[in-house]
This record gives sequence, structure tokens and C-alpha cells, in this order.
Amino acid sequence: MHHSLVRHLLRLFGCLLLISSQNAFCDEQPDALQELSSHPVWLNLLHYEKAGLLQPRLQSAISSPEFFLAADGHQNPLAELQATLAALQQSVATDDAAGSHAVCRFPARALWLQSQLGTDLELHKNINCTDLDKWTRDNTVSSVSVVFATGYLGNPASYYGHTLLKFNFTGDGSEGGLMDASLNYGAIVENDDDPVTYIFKGIFGGYDGGFSHINFYFHNHNYGENELRDMWEYQLDLPPDAVELVTAHAWEVLGKRYTYYFFRRNCAYRMAEILEIVEGLKIVPDSRPWTIPQSLIQSLGDASYQSRPLLSEVRYHPSRQSRLYTKYQALSSFEQQLFKQLALEDIHFEDASFTGADLPSRQRILDTLLDYYQFIRDRAAGAEDPANLAHREALAMRYQLPPGLPSFANKKPESPHTGRAPSWFQLGITHNSDTSHALSVRLRPAYYDALDADHAHVKRAALSMGDLRLHISDQGIKLRQLDLISIASVSPALTGLPGDTGTAWNLKVGVEPLRLDCEHCLVPRIQADRGYGYRFDESLFSTTYIGAAVQESRLQEGYGFARIGARLNLATGSLWEAQLQVEHRLPVAAKVSAYNALRLEARRSMGSSQDLRLMYERNRGDELTLALGWYW
Repeated sequence: MHHSLVRHLLRLFGCLLLISSQNAFCDEQPDALQELSSHPVWLNLLHYEKAGLLQPRLQSAISSPEFFLAADGHQNPLAELQATLAALQQSVATDDAAGSHAVCRFPARALWLQSQLGTDLELHKNINCTDLDKWTRDNTVSSVSVVFATGYLGNPASYYGHTLLKFNFTGDGSEGGLMDASLNYGAIVENDDDPVTYIFKGIFGGYDGGFSHINFYFHNHNYGENELRDMWEYQLDLPPDAVELVTAHAWEVLGKRYTYYFFRRNCAYRMAEILEIVEGLKIVPDSRPWTIPQSLIQSLGDASYQSRPLLSEVRYHPSRQSRLYTKYQALSSFEQQLFKQLALEDIHFEDASFTGADLPSRQRILDTLLDYYQFIRDRAAGAEDPANLAHREALAMRYQLPPGLPSFANKKPESPHTGRAPSWFQLGITHNSDTSHALSVRLRPAYYDALDADHAHVKRAALSMGDLRLHISDQGIKLRQLDLISIASVSPALTGLPGDTGTAWNLKVGVEPLRLDCEHCLVPRIQADRGYGYRFDESLFSTTYIGAAVQESRLQEGYGFARIGARLNLATGSLWEAQLQVEHRLPVAAKVSAYNALRLEARRSMGSSQDLRLMYERNRGDELTLALGWYW
């Protein structure tokens, strides 16, 4: 509590008598109320933000009128404080009206004001907040966790991952806390907008956003089973009064409307706001004008509260795909062979090649098969899906074996909060065979490419927005390339079995040069491909694809081209990675003939914050770049 507030407690007592009209004493002595209304926690509880350019003012991010008790409470912290103090002390005539009392609607405001005013704020004892008590299970929330679901390239809203809050209840015996409550924030999409419309409206505030709640098992099933996304749970080390305050404020904002912004005021930002009502806790990353879920997770890993690390425990919730891959990789070569033969029905459970294996091997193979059939099943086909039938047969065979959990020797993957930062700046030297030397500058606000995908990123894939490249030379500063969005999605295809094949697709929208032997030939271009990936071994992966590009017609190059291409990814340990990409392009409505394009890039990791890259490109001209990059 601020020392200056203590001196005003007696004066505030008179102000607390406000119910329906202003108290004259408060009008004459407004200092104490004014100071309380400007307290950071009060401003956070009301979600006030600075608005206006010429005349900055405070305005709440919440647009729902029911969130405010004063007529101008959305932009007047003092008026909202006065109205709140009055409403908290109103009596309840009947039990039927109890749920609408301010103590029930705004429990976090009540808790914080009581912590500031002590016995000077007296609340009625007969207020029964049935719905609130049911949601908090009679105030048995023991801790709060932030859950991070890794990126999902099938939905633009989830490209960068997603965060939610999980409220861990005392005595919840479910595995992984599946029955715990969770708080989710997202855009409220009332129409079936296509992905491009969704991204555009999400960037420029075309959607309302809001909080919803559901038991954690729903997200565990949706993310882990349907979208095959790993989840990481970060349990926070907060004292009981802070846990109670955060839980109470989560109740206050349920169903309230905000303006949703994809890059900044998104799920990660709003979840951090909920936590930051705890005085002294600061976790919203302010070093950049965008908020990426992984940045929030990394901020949690670096944060402390009351001289202790904020994180108390990290739990891993693997997806169905990750569970299958973990078990498959733990099988010996002999066990993998039997596993594939059974999956392809080349052998059966009664064959001697399977029954002759030792018991631990049969247990591991069957457990891996059970995950495989769950992974490939067609949910729409129901019970008659062949994968479901095969799952039942494998389960029946598993029950015939003696009980016991087989050993799968795999270590837990690295947590996303220990990975590199998502933003990247690069500075290098470029030599072009036709345009001489230039200083190369590159800024990729987020997120990763095929060579630097690490914790929680899709291996051998790429995802970025706003990737900017500039060349600086004697002729000035020139735009070399701008990728508004660039996605390369590749399925890991670890087993290579039916249902686990290496499907791949690419999408790229931006501005880039037609060719490398000219200085002034930038064109807007949209590119898309479909392909197939194949895993040779742990270090070598290839992708073949076919696709097309649409572009502005310049220099007789036509309105685009069809292409067939291939990429080869090579990883040698944890330090070196390289990618070779070759394409054969067939221009459309052009006066140039078919031609080939080539790109070779090698990356050398220099810890979590730097890398060194060498890139060679050929497209009717040659270009070589050597550059040093910094992650931030």
C-alpha cells in the first residue's frame, strides 16, 4: 500500500458512504480517491489504455457497457471507483438478486479495494454469489498456469501458437488436470471468412475479441488430438492472495468484448494483462510493437516475483502425433520392422515373427500401434473406419499380454521458453554478378524458416510475415524483397506409413525481383505449391512440389509461371543446417523461354542469439551473400 494512501484512510471512510449521491466531504477532499483511482492495479482492473494522438486520454479496452458501473466509467477511472465503492456496499434485498450484486460481478475489485482500505470497506455478509462459487469451486483454485499450444499452419489464427490460462483446483485427480477450468481469448468470428479476409480483418481490428471458459480437456482434445499441436503448461509460483485475485478477475472479464488485433493485442497480450493485475508483476513483452505467444512464454521464464522465479513447474502435454513419433523412434530397428509389417498387414498377431518376440518388444510394438491407429483414424467415418477396427484388434491383443508399462527411452523435448527469440535482424555483404557489391540488411519480425526452426516450431517448415530485405550501395537504398507472408508447411512423415505421408504446401505473397541480372525489376507476386516430402533419415529430408505464380507483367516476363521443384534439407548435428532448392519454371504469356532457378543456403548456429549464413542464388544472374544474424 502506498504510504500516502494510509494517511487518507480516515478521510476515505466518509467517501465510502456514497450510495446514490456524492458526499460533500469527498467533493472537498478528493485527493485520496484521486490517488486510489490512478493506482496501477486499479487501472489494470479496468483495462484502461492510452487513446488519442493529439489529446491522449485513458479509455478501457473493454467495450461492453455492463463492465462499468459509472456512465462514463469506460474513460473515467475516478468516476468508476466512486461508483464501485457505492455499489459494493449496497444491501441485497433478496437472495434472487444476489448474483447481480457488485461483489459477485466484480470480485477482484472488491478483493483489491479491501486490501487497500481494510476494515474501512465493510461488505455485507449475506451476499450469496452462487455462480461465482460454482466457477471457482468454492474458491479452491490452488495455482494458475499459462498454457502454450504450439503453432498450427492449418489456421491463420494459430500460426504463431496460442496461449490460455488454466486454473488448477485442489484435489483434481484427473490426469494432467483435464477437469481444471481454462480461460481462452480469441477473435469472435460470426461469418465464415476465408483465410485472407481473416488475416486482413485481424490485423486492422475488424473483429471483436473476448474471453470464454471451458474445462481444460476440451483444449487438450482439440489441440492435441485434432490439430496435433503440443501443449506446454507453465505453472506460476504465486501466493494464495494473488491466485485468488487473478481467478476473480478472470470471472469479471468473461464474455466482455474487446477489439481484437492479430499482432499486438491478441491472446498472449490479454492473458498477460490478466496476470499483471498482481502488483509488481510485469510480463507483457514491450521490446517490440507485436506480441508473439512464444515471447510471452520466454518472458515468464525470465520473470521473478517476490524474489523467486515466477515459474514453479513446466509440464508437457504431447499431441497424438508426438506420442506416436516418440514411441516409434524409441523402437529398435527390429521392432520398427515388425511394427510396419503389422500396420501394413503383411503379418498378423498370430504369426511367429511377432509371437516369437520377447514380451517387452511386443508391448512396445502394440502400444505404438494403438497410437498409430488413433493418429490415422477418420473421425467422420465412425466405428466402421478400418483404423478403428484395427485399433480394437490391437487393443484386444494388448489385453492378452501380462500387464505392465513398457519402457520407451526418449527424453522430453526442449521447452519453448528456452528457445531463441522469435524476431531476427541480419546484416551482410552481397555480391551480384551484374550489379556488383551491396550491404544487405534484413528484418524478419517473426518467426522461423527451414534452417532455424527450434523448440515448438515445425521442423523443416517456414513461417514469416513482413520479411524485409534491403540492399545499400553507391546507388542508394533499394528494396530487394518483401514477403508479406511466407509459409512452407511440411509433414514430418516419420513412419512413412499410410496416413503419415509427407504432404507439403507453400504459400508466398510479396514483392521480389523477376531475375537477378537487373536492378529495377521488382514485381508483386503470389506463389502457391503442393508437394510431397520424404524422410531419408534423421539428417536428410526432401520435398518435391508443383505449383504456379501470378505476377505483374514486366520486361516481357509474362503474368506468371508454372513450376516444378524440389528442396533438400540437410542437418549435420545441432550447429549446421543447409537447404538446396531447384526449380524449373515455365513462363505464361511471356516472350522468354523456360528457365531454371537455384537457391542454396547454409546456416551455422552461434548460440541462441546469433547465426551466420551463406546464401547463393541463380536466376539468370548469380548472387552470393554472407551475413550475420541476431535474434531478439
